[in-house]
Amino acid sequence: MALLDKIWHEILTKEDAEEPMFVCVACIGDTWLKKQASKRSEEQLCSCCGSSVLEALTSRKIADTIKKHLSEHFAIDHGLHPGYEMGLSRIIGIAIRCESEAVCDAVAERLIDPDADEEDFYFNGQEYCRVSSPFESEEHERWWVEGDWTRIAAELVHGRRFFNTNASMFFESLIFEAMRASSRENPDVAAVVKVAPEATRFYRARIASTHGQLLAFQNDPAKELGAPPKDRAANNRMSPSGVPLLYVAADAQTGIAEVRPSIGDKVVVAEFVSTRPLEFFDFTALTALEHQSMSWFQPGYQERTDRRLLLEYLHDLIARPVRANDTDYVVTQALAEFIRYYDKQRFDGISFRSVQREGGVNYVFFDRSPPEALQTPDWVPQFDLVASKNGVSVFEISRVEYHTAELSS
Repeated sequence: MALLDKIWHEILTKEDAEEPMFVCVACIGDTWLKKQASKRSEEQLCSCCGSSVLEALTSRKIADTIKKHLSEHFAIDHGLHPGYEMGLSRIIGIAIRCESEAVCDAVAERLIDPDADEEDFYFNGQEYCRVSSPFESEEHERWWVEGDWTRIAAELVHGRRFFNTNASMFFESLIFEAMRASSRENPDVAAVVKVAPEATRFYRARIASTHGQLLAFQNDPAKELGAPPKDRAANNRMSPSGVPLLYVAADAQTGIAEVRPSIGDKVVVAEFVSTRPLEFFDFTALTALEHQSMSWFQPGYQERTDRRLLLEYLHDLIARPVRANDTDYVVTQALAEFIRYYDKQRFDGISFRSVQREGGVNYVFFDRSPPEALQTPDWVPQFDLVASKNGVSVFEISRVEYHTAELSS
């Protein structure tokens, strides 16, 4: 082992003797490059701050790491931006987040190709500008990032619906980004985890078609207004037929709007109270996420960037109105199931905005029964809610409002 250490030390000593510049990790802002620093044969002086360090980056290491990526973010300037052109050293500084001219010049010397011509990216004396957005508009950008969602949805509906590895990996990448993002208000907490304290009130509504049904709802709200039994669980936004989840609202008026009553209908609303603190995956938080900055040079940068952008539009995709028998439900059901069984965080349910009432919020509770309970004939789903002592309220619909938007021809 001592011989191997000696050989390795000799290799490092030779490399260090040939290297004109060293830079410590404190003088590089790029997070990925920081991880590429290595132990030197002996302490070296940082060309940026002058500190004596044993672990440092070399100009060669930086150049090798960033060489194939710079052209993804900068383009050759053909005189279209007079006064805003940038030299190679300048764009290196932007890319690696380093203000030292000495460091950036040393890296630039490594990248310049002496045999290149004026059309080559690393031609000596080349000038650069930022790469323009490939999208013509925000709508075009949205169409692009929603492409993977559309592809997975089609695959689940018309191809492999069960045991779909592509869908699982796609959902994993989305939830990965969501769970690591914070909110502007609280940067230390995962924004998508909504905590509802014990005794939080939720509301569930049903249309009473007959007087007898109205009485039944009033006399036993826990049974009559709770989740349907497994043999009556219908196809819903977050659950397929046969999977009984509990859909509730944050307030009574949203609960009423969700059952889509007509004028003259009598709607019974029951209040339920949570029996313990609950944690929901909150789709309403997705439009205001704060993500940690990423290095342009780390593997998967573009895919992660696309996933972060897709999260901004995901709530619209989840909440958009579709017909009750529409197969568009398949992809939202699959995502809900992925969140339900997510192995890195236990969620009690999902929260998302109501499409029937502006400002309203809906919740879907996951059944907390153990897997073996599903085998029993008399099994009923279990939720951490109890019917409130306030009982039920009865509303008669007196007016229904519609808001329209004219479609362009």
